[in-house]
Amino acid sequence: MIIGELKLTDNVTCSANAASMGGSQIWLEENESLTVEEMLKAICLNSANDCVLAMAEHLAGSEEEFVTRMNNKAKSLGMHDTNFKNCHGLDEDEHLTSAYDIALMSRELLINHPSITNYTTIYMDELRRRKNSACKYK
Repeated sequence: MIIGELKLTDNVTCSANAASMGGSQIWLEENESLTVEEMLKAICLNSANDCVLAMAEHLAGSEEEFVTRMNNKAKSLGMHDTNFKNCHGLDEDEHLTSAYDIALMSRELLINHPSITNYTTIYMDELRRRKNSACKYK
């Protein structure tokens, strides 16, 4: 998928790799699909590593390719003290950044993608409303 072609209503399917993520997650099951909008909510509200990896694979075909794109974008923003080793931010050797670089990235996000605040300012929401179960964020 080419960047810019992604729609909030597009479905993203969870791979076995994404379903096996550790850390903070919403416990996606292999082959479970959520919309991009639902993924963004889970990522912004719950730091859902499984959703981050599913989105990375959807956008770039693999985590490795997505991380390459992340590092290229970081360099283009002037983030000289940043080196991404994964897409989710879990500890890994040589995965690093600085407060200044995070400020550069945040400025880019807020100036050029202000709709992100539709997700980062949510206090509480629900996802996967199912009979007898709901995933709530608070």
